[in-house]
Amino acid sequence: MPRLRRRTFLAAAASTVFAAPAILSARSPSEKLRLVFIGSGGRAKRNMMELKDETVVALCDVNEANLNAAKQQAPGAKTFRDFRKLYDTLRDDEFDAVVVSTTEHTHAFATLPALQRKKHVYCEKPLTHNIREARLITEAALLRKESRGGHYRSDFPRAKSVWRGKHIEM
Repeated sequence: MPRLRRRTFLAAAASTVFAAPAILSARSPSEKLRLVFIGSGGRAKRNMMELKDETVVALCDVNEANLNAAKQQAPGAKTFRDFRKLYDTLRDDEFDAVVVSTTEHTHAFATLPALQRKKHVYCEKPLTHNIREARLITEAALLRKESRGGHYRSDFPRAKSVWRGKHIEM
């Protein structure tokens, strides 16, 4: 049996201490995320397929044909044609995260209200259309006290772990 070294023990103990807040605040892995999808055509179809194991509580799209097709995939979801009405209607305790897959010039406008409500957001790139929008999103993310960004080849496994509070950035 290998001998336990002091350095190995201290490293393991420190990682446990730093992981404790995330572990204690994490929900049960069997509990599904409650998601809102803004945009339901094009890339949103793939995003919905990637997150098919989660609960879709609301769908939003200006295109009624796309919205009806998405409703077939999530029959229990509320539907909206305007994301502003979606945010006005849904209470904070009804959803955990938002997936934004709209046209590029509306990404920031669909993302900002979710950040202001301290919700997790997955947004297709580009996040913003100009510098002003980038500053607004940055300010909202900083006020949220927790933000992670990036571009990953396989986005959703990492995004789901962040949404569930299991991912720790060191």
